[in-house]
Amino acid sequence: MSTSLQSQLRLPSLLIRNRNFVLIWAAYGISAVGDHLSEMALLKERGGFDRTDITRVQALLSFGFFLPFVFIGPLAGWWADRFNRKLTMIGADLLRAGVMISLPLTIPFLIGRGLGDYSIVLPLMLTGAFAAFFSPSRKALLPSLVRNDQLVRANAMIGAMGAIGAIFSGWLGGKLVDLAIAGHFGLVWNYRLDALTFCLSAVLLVFLSMRTARTLPRARLTGVWTPIVEGFRYVRQHRRILQMILIGTIFWASGGVLVSVVPAIVKEVFGGTFSDAGMYRGLIAAGLALGAGLMTIFGPALPTSLAVLFGLAGGGVWILALDAAFIFKLGRFFTAFCLVMIGTHGAALLISVTVIIQRFVPDSRRGRVFGVSDMATTAAMVLATGLLGLPHIPNLDLYIPFLLAFVGLGLLVALYLAWREYRRGETVSPILSILHKLARFYAHFWCRARRDGICTIPRRGPVILASNHTGGVDPIIIQGTTLHRIVGFVVAKEYYERPLAGWFMRQAGCVPINRESPGKSFLLACLKTLRAGGCLGIFPQGTFVSPEQEQPEAKYGVGVLALRSGATVIPCHISGTTFRHNPFAAFFIRHKVRVKYGRPIDLTEFRGREKDRDAAQQVSELIMTRINELALPDEPRTSVRPVFREG
Repeated sequence: MSTSLQSQLRLPSLLIRNRNFVLIWAAYGISAVGDHLSEMALLKERGGFDRTDITRVQALLSFGFFLPFVFIGPLAGWWADRFNRKLTMIGADLLRAGVMISLPLTIPFLIGRGLGDYSIVLPLMLTGAFAAFFSPSRKALLPSLVRNDQLVRANAMIGAMGAIGAIFSGWLGGKLVDLAIAGHFGLVWNYRLDALTFCLSAVLLVFLSMRTARTLPRARLTGVWTPIVEGFRYVRQHRRILQMILIGTIFWASGGVLVSVVPAIVKEVFGGTFSDAGMYRGLIAAGLALGAGLMTIFGPALPTSLAVLFGLAGGGVWILALDAAFIFKLGRFFTAFCLVMIGTHGAALLISVTVIIQRFVPDSRRGRVFGVSDMATTAAMVLATGLLGLPHIPNLDLYIPFLLAFVGLGLLVALYLAWREYRRGETVSPILSILHKLARFYAHFWCRARRDGICTIPRRGPVILASNHTGGVDPIIIQGTTLHRIVGFVVAKEYYERPLAGWFMRQAGCVPINRESPGKSFLLACLKTLRAGGCLGIFPQGTFVSPEQEQPEAKYGVGVLALRSGATVIPCHISGTTFRHNPFAAFFIRHKVRVKYGRPIDLTEFRGREKDRDAAQQVSELIMTRINELALPDEPRTSVRPVFREG
């Protein structure tokens, strides 16, 4: 067992019992409060709701914060791969606290120098510079603190905590500004509380124990420029990583426009206050929290492609709905609901991008790849907010309907392009492709299917997949644990003729059989499927019975097919299903399934005996023996008669 695997197994199986994860989880949530607590105060410093170009001022704030990510993101990624990631995060938090506590002095000084609106942008640029170092260090450190199978849930929980922090800070920041306007105290308390959150985050990070973290290989970097260039080259050469970064870039560009127009929407749709603007921006974060919560539950079982398509489709549709809310003044509730839904779908995108990089990029390059990702995604945010904030466009708020329509349609175009990319190389119909992804989700989430080892089914050529039969849910479990082939099963004719079930079976290319009298036509249909290069799933037992009963013997039909087709025969063993006599009832109860695929079965000794009934029976029994060999010692096995060899 490798050192990396040993150290991974030492980590707690529950994230909430992982001390290091809880610390970084809480620290991120607290620092997320600090990221947004001062924004409403800065907006007030420059006139706030009294201005007719509030969209421009909000865009400038986002522009200033994210601009440093564009220029120093790759350098920050190199730093995360070169130096101590824990100390980097602590230092970034303390430096951000210093910037916040100095704002009551810095802003008047910059205003006195005639910088106008840019007096609130420059301090945020400095804060963003330190945040640019914090981000790749945190993302690159997380995989060493949790197990590989916990990455989706860990990122979802961190995303949810950050979103909750953003919700709270948006509301609290706006509320403090309203109280300051009422004369209770000054805006300085926004900045003081902001600094305090960063200090608290740094204190929590101090207690991270790297002794209990996973040991991951990480070579020491030499030089600066060459390793940074290697980070860009790695992204360019790995198509999957590049695709995910591009998807994140599209979302961040859309987010830049959306965040900028929220205060104007609040003002125009229902005449809200500063606290309303903060709260409604917080609703996007509420959606992110909701989406992260859903990803915590469903994400580990959800194929990445489905999560991405779901995020793009929902984001585009709900931004167009928000546009309608603005144009037709549809009120508080519908506006709030649109913002929550946009955030919910966005969470699926952001978590998918992060997890793919963490899962597939080696630790020695992970910081630099995240640096490139931060540069690309925030460049899109900076470009979007810069186009809105840098030029002085009179009455910019009047153009919000066109901006939202452009962003919503842009996400739908991205959806189409992503679908085209995911379909690359697929030979099945679009609807079958979607059904296969849904089968994977159902098998892993509802049936809790776990594949023991790799899937040994060849990517091409005729294949007979022979499995023991435990219940009606077996076919979908097999479909859900085979990544690169669609399996068409031999199914009972009475199920094939049912309206809904039959439609799914026809889509998958299943072959119906009359179990009382199979007939020659059934054999010809199976051979036709195999000679066309298909993958045919068959249960040699022909039926399933309760685990307490004696398991039925294999029928000779699978041997006939194996001999006459010459197809590769792959054994498969299923265990852990909850038995129900009704095959359809099994789809509505939970299971805890183990699936194991075996090596191809060698049938060369039977060559030349394709029409020998005894040979077919022997092959059937040999196949069943190989299936039983895949079972664990305490799992039920099918009874098999001894296989006699001639000579």
